[in-house]
Amino acid sequence: ARPTRASGPRFGASGPHPARPALTRAAVGPVRPVGEDDHRHGVDDGGATRRVALVAALAAPILGSIPRPAPALASELEAKVTDKVFFDLAIDSEPAGRVVVGVFGDASPIAAARFKALAQGIQGLGYRRSEINAVEYEEENGADTPLFIADPGVKAFVIPGSSTPVEGLPGGASTDALLPELAKSAISHRRAGLVSLTVQRGAPPPPPKERLVSMNGKFVTVKDPPPPGPNGTGFVVTVSGGNSDTPGETAAILDRTNVVVGTVLEGMDVVEAIAALPTVKDNSSSPFFAVAKSIGDKRATVAEQAFGKPFAKVTVARSGIVQEAPPAPDAE
Repeated sequence: ARPTRASGPRFGASGPHPARPALTRAAVGPVRPVGEDDHRHGVDDGGATRRVALVAALAAPILGSIPRPAPALASELEAKVTDKVFFDLAIDSEPAGRVVVGVFGDASPIAAARFKALAQGIQGLGYRRSEINAVEYEEENGADTPLFIADPGVKAFVIPGSSTPVEGLPGGASTDALLPELAKSAISHRRAGLVSLTVQRGAPPPPPKERLVSMNGKFVTVKDPPPPGPNGTGFVVTVSGGNSDTPGETAAILDRTNVVVGTVLEGMDVVEAIAALPTVKDNSSSPFFAVAKSIGDKRATVAEQAFGKPFAKVTVARSGIVQEAPPAPDAE
């Protein structure tokens, strides 16, 4: 059974993770960003290296075992793609491929506008250079089924490199405007390729830790504040709805915490390849870890936050709005 955690980048854990092949290279589609210079950011769309080609062959069996997307629900079919955004991903600074997301601008307007603004960048703040640092799994018969990958989003609502607050971000610097949309969201995380913003915790925060500090020549007991909750900028991309034993596991985890803002239109193979990366093993079942957690050892908390994190660094090299080609003029 997956232990429940109230903090850290992951939403849960599912036991030890066997080694997985490295990320495969995906072809970049023909769509182009608005006002971006490809070479300025060092993104190269050239052919795959020999190492990546070898890894692609090794990864094929794992990627082929990922469950295929389930049919869309009626509520999802009614959601209209109003905009498209792209994410150029990199693995250890090497180009890995492009993911294009269709944004459901009308289903949850504030959350969708927030996601789009951060993908495009607002006053320099956005998803560019953020890190996909968690892969969630469900275990079945000793094998792991990837459920979703996660990006924690931005840490502070300020212009990068300054203390000046960012203005104009849809929803503002809190999740208050997103909670009503989460409460009435009709799209469930029951299939692969859905993209959603993380709005609230999946579990209550841990109880405050007490510690002794010296104050005015006396020892007094103080309580450490709980870790901050989601700020409404982190997002996940679903890889499957669950395994054969728990086909609705992804929805059970995310429907109460995340609001769906779009769906992957291109580059799902890139998402699946990231989910197949080797990750930090979850050793929460270790008695040493249990003792460390019980006594409040911060090293255990740090270790727990790394569970499910890929050993390789997966980053958003670039992101932005997809510019659609204008329609061809009618022939005279």
